Amino acid sequence: MLTETQIRSQLLRRIQKIPSNRLNELNELVSRIEQTSTSKDKIMSYAGAWENLDSNTFEDLTENLLVNRQRNKRRNE
Repeated sequence: MLTETQIRSQLLRRIQKIPSNRLNELNELVSRIEQTSTSKDKIMSYAGAWENLDSNTFEDLTENLLVNRQRNKRRNE
């Protein structure tokens, strides 16, 4: 499996070989890809993630949050 750095290097080498009359087309493609991977989209992908939680679990995650964090903090030390 290629690392991120290897993939980026490979892409740059391939871009260098693209004829100049096709660069605008490539630029438009990259722009479309960038638009689909905005941080807003990443954040919104979590929307509704808690929708199916039962009330006891939700209460435990929200009302007992500070207690849970302190307990985990002590466990990690």
